[in-house]
Order: sequence, then C-alpha cells, then structure tokens
Amino acid sequence: MKQLSESGKSTALGIIALLLGTLFVGLFFEQGIGLNFPLYVYAATLGGLLLAYEYKRPPCTSHCVVIGSALFFSTMVFIRASDLLSFFNVLASVLLLFIGVELFAGKQLRAFLFVDYIKTVFLPFRFIVPFFETFPAVISFRNISGEGGRTREIIRGSFMAILAVAIFAALLSSADVVFNKLLAHIFSLNIDERTLARLLLGTFMTAFFIGAFGFMFRKLHPAPVPSAPEKTRPLGMLETTILFSAINMLFAVFIILQVPYLFGGTAHLIATDLTYSEYARDGFTQLVWVAILSYFIISFAERQIVQHEGTHSRRFMLLSGTLVCLVIAILISAWCRLSLYEDAYGFTVIRLYSHALMLWLGCALMLLSLHIWKSGRRAQFALRVFASLLIFLFSMNLLNPDAFIARQNLERYSETGKIDAEYLGGLSSDALPYTIGLMNDSRKDVRSDFAFGLYYARNYKDCRYEDCRSKHPSDSWQSIRWGAAEGERLLAPYQGMLTGEREIPIANPTSSSM
Repeated sequence: MKQLSESGKSTALGIIALLLGTLFVGLFFEQGIGLNFPLYVYAATLGGLLLAYEYKRPPCTSHCVVIGSALFFSTMVFIRASDLLSFFNVLASVLLLFIGVELFAGKQLRAFLFVDYIKTVFLPFRFIVPFFETFPAVISFRNISGEGGRTREIIRGSFMAILAVAIFAALLSSADVVFNKLLAHIFSLNIDERTLARLLLGTFMTAFFIGAFGFMFRKLHPAPVPSAPEKTRPLGMLETTILFSAINMLFAVFIILQVPYLFGGTAHLIATDLTYSEYARDGFTQLVWVAILSYFIISFAERQIVQHEGTHSRRFMLLSGTLVCLVIAILISAWCRLSLYEDAYGFTVIRLYSHALMLWLGCALMLLSLHIWKSGRRAQFALRVFASLLIFLFSMNLLNPDAFIARQNLERYSETGKIDAEYLGGLSSDALPYTIGLMNDSRKDVRSDFAFGLYYARNYKDCRYEDCRSKHPSDSWQSIRWGAAEGERLLAPYQGMLTGEREIPIANPTSSSM
C-alpha cells in the first residue's frame, strides 16, 4: 500500500477526526452508556492505527498491551450491567487510551513514574497547541490538484463568493421586506437547541481528535533524559532507624495488646458493647490510615535515604520489611472484621469492594518491599503497581461483583434464613439470573421486599425526576447492555408484579428456588 504525501496525511487526519466527531454525536448524544462505548473505542483505535501506519509509527508490544487492555475494559461496559463497575471500566479505558497516545508520541511505558500516570488525566490540555499547529495543515489546499491546478482556485473563489453574497444578501434583505421574505422562504433553516448542541458537540470532538492525532503523529515527544543524577536531600541511616524502629514498636505493641480486639470476633463484640457497624468501620479506618500513611513513609524514606553503591543497607531493608509485615497484619485484622460484619448482615457492593481494596493495598505494599530489597528503579516499581491495578480491575470484571454478591447472600439465606431481599432487588441486572427465584419464594415478606427493591431500582434509584428515563432512553440500541437486556428478559413474566407495593401474590410456588 502506497504511503500518502505529507499533505495527504494531514487530509486523512482531518477526515478521520471529522468521522470520529460525527460518530460521537450519533452514538452518545442524549444516550446512556452501553454498546456505544465499546463501538466508539474500537472506532477511535482503528482510526489511530490507520494514521500510525501512514505516519510510520507502527505499534510495539507495549502499545498492543495498553490498547488491548482498553478494548477489553470497554467491552465489559457492554457486558456488565453494574453501574459502579462500568464507571471503573470507562475510566480505565479512557486513561489507557491516553497512555497509548503518549506511547505513540514517543514516550516509553517503562519510563513512566507515578506522577506520569497521574498527569495522564490532564493530557487533553496538551492537545491544544498541536490542534492549532495541525488544523491549518488539515484545511490547506496545497497540492490538491498538482502544480497550477484549477481546483484550488475554484474552492477559494467559491468561499469568497459565498462570503460576499451572504453579506450583500443580509444588507438587501434588511432594506426590502419582499426580498427578506423571499430569502427567508428559500433559506428556512430551523435550527433548534438540540441541533445546535449536536453541531457544537461534533465540532468539539472533531477538534479534540485533530489535536490528539497531531500530538501523536506530527511531532515526536521523547521522554526527557536527565543529564545529571537527580539531587535528593539525603536521609541518614541513624534517623531512619529511629523513625522505623519507633513505628514498628508501636505497631507491634498495638497488635499484641489488641489481639482480642482484632481477632476476638463475636465474643469480644458482646463484651465491649460494640455494634457490628462500629467494629467494621474501625477496621476499615485502620486500613486507610495505617496502610496509606505507612506506604508514604516507606516510599519517602526509600527515595531520600543515602544508598551505598546503588543499594540500600540491610538494616533499612529489615526495618522496612518488618513495617510492611505489621501493616499487612492490620490489613488481615480489618479483613476479619469485615467478614464478621458480612456474616451478620450479608454481602453488599461496598463491602465487596472494601475486601478487594484490602487485597490490592497489601499487594502494593509487598511490591514496595520487593522494590526496596532489589533496589530497583522507580519507573519499574510504578509499572508494577500500574499492572496490579489493571489485574485488579480485570479480576473484578471476571468475578462479576453483583452476581457474586447475590450468590453469597442466597447461600447465607439457605443456611440461616436471613436475607435482605430489598437490597438484592436493587442490584444490577447482573444478579438477576440468581435472584429472580425470590419472586417465587415461599415467604411473602421476601417476595414483596424483593419486588419493591426491583421497582425502586428501575424507577427512582438513579432518577431525580419521574421523566429521567425518557431523557436517557434505555431501549435505544446505542445504550443497550447485554446484562441489562438479559435482566429484562428474565423480568418479563413478572412486570405486572413490580408496582411499588409490598403486598404481592406468589407467582408460581412450585418454581421456588429456595
């Protein structure tokens, strides 16, 4: 396939940006998030790859990993119905695409530091200057029909004629009523607010992609190479030893003296007059403050402490490793507290994500300890933490949180007879394949609570006004989700029972799954 000339590349860039801007309006204007999101991510990726070929920037392995991850998470937006999980999937997809933009612009993934991942959120602001540099090349008519060609003159003459005619027509129409009515009849353009909003949105997205593609391909932005070693404020081993030893002793004493409080379970709760809610909240507070503050203290010391021949001293390794172990012990205690709370009241979305967050924080601390013991590079450590975040979100998509919560609560119901049916009804459609049997449960209160939860979730949970569903139609093909469509199919036989009233008859007692 023959490569385009420089002007041809700019024209192709403009055409692809215009197509993506128009497609964005068609897929997202007054639509919810669903099938439209992965379709658009695929289209934007395809457009970027086509331009990468023309600008001779073929993707390498890191490009493929980042782009492939973005495509996976965007696909899960269509498959999963959970709003919280979809939010994380959309966020991950967009940020991964931004990282891909930086990779095509010349930066190496292995050179990313933590601050670079954070700065990715603000990457679109860096598209502004490339837009103004690229846009003139996009609309340039140079070489449009070769040297001395007449096409350029025809286009330029047409533009000048349209401008002149518009000015004179406006003057003449204001001078003569009959001529004004004639022009109004010929050029009757009823541009309402929705049409204007579509036009502005499409224009903005087209400009966004012109700037993004200009940033990616028209210039190379290699990662800056420092000419001299980074100067740090040295932290002596003695003061570090004092700091870490004090924290380690505090944590050790706390864990030893509070073993009944940390791992005592129900018996200790009764003795201390604590509620399950207070017990779990205290554990999660410890998780947040102890884990995060400990991470920052260790990370700060690791960057500032004086190294010997590029490696950390064994004393620092032991002190930091001990601190990580103690923090992980407190994470385990918080895990036990939350598990006790779930045994009493069942699983919820927040409790499940709290469990997942504990696992990830423990993983991040272990990666930090490994980084210290190996005296590795900061960029390599940042990449490992970034990869752990992607693995975490990948695992949550495979787990299917709402379905997992439904299964765990139904198992608890079969064992204890306790269930919050209204909460299960408020879960997304991902849970319906497991919870729909509650509509036929033998207990009247379970049936009514579950039906009320379904009705509330589908009519009022995310709506401030009664007509909010009409503003964001869920039945349009752009916003359809596979999980939501499957849920609607399962609910079809019970639509007459979802009236918002808690007193409902049993639909089919013989089909009860309990």
